[in-house]
Amino acid sequence: MNLRTFTLGMLTTFGFAWVFAVVLPFFKTRELTPVYFNEVADGKTDMYFPKRTGQVVNGAKVYAQNGCYVCHTQVVRPTYAGNDIHRDGWAGFKLDPDRGDTRRETNVFDYMGEDFAQIGVMRIGEDLSNVGSRYEKLAIDHNTKQKEALGDAWNDTMKVTPQELLYEHLDNPRKVLSMRWSTCPSFHFMFEDKKHASSHPIPKPEARSLVAYLLSMKKNDAVPASMNYSPVKPAQK
Repeated sequence: MNLRTFTLGMLTTFGFAWVFAVVLPFFKTRELTPVYFNEVADGKTDMYFPKRTGQVVNGAKVYAQNGCYVCHTQVVRPTYAGNDIHRDGWAGFKLDPDRGDTRRETNVFDYMGEDFAQIGVMRIGEDLSNVGSRYEKLAIDHNTKQKEALGDAWNDTMKVTPQELLYEHLDNPRKVLSMRWSTCPSFHFMFEDKKHASSHPIPKPEARSLVAYLLSMKKNDAVPASMNYSPVKPAQK
């Protein structure tokens, strides 16, 4: 084998990999074709459009600037590639009190509204695809337990919000005993040195944007049956 043959072989090998791994996915996802609900399988015929609230653009920038994507993913993998969908809260909730089983895998529409799809580098920390839903549930569970424990002494001013729980985590990730194992760095620089009368940290604008972005992550909305890969996928007719 001469140098020319070797060089052409290397270029061909890496060229094919680059085309299939980078070029084709880019052109397939740059202009997404609308997906519609099926009247038989879904009970409606509207166009699917993912709902996203919060300071998505500003928060996504803060998320990226602080390297959150290095330790956290935003991808609920297909069941053939991992066990994500069976981890309660990661892909939605199996026993959601209002909607039943909300679990589903990630689809390309989940990244609409962001300049970059923050799929992540490693999964040292938890996947954040549904972190907004998890913290909402965490706040509800916390308030319920406190109300039961305090009885008549309980009042609404004692309620903890999902935002407050996330602020506390960002300010001191290991404050809660159950999170002593966390390797997440403290983002104390995003908060004022003084604290609120309720002892909660006072967030600066970047913390507010980041938390709004995190709470907007509720990728468990109903999707068309043609895109639904959840364990309870309805049968197509």
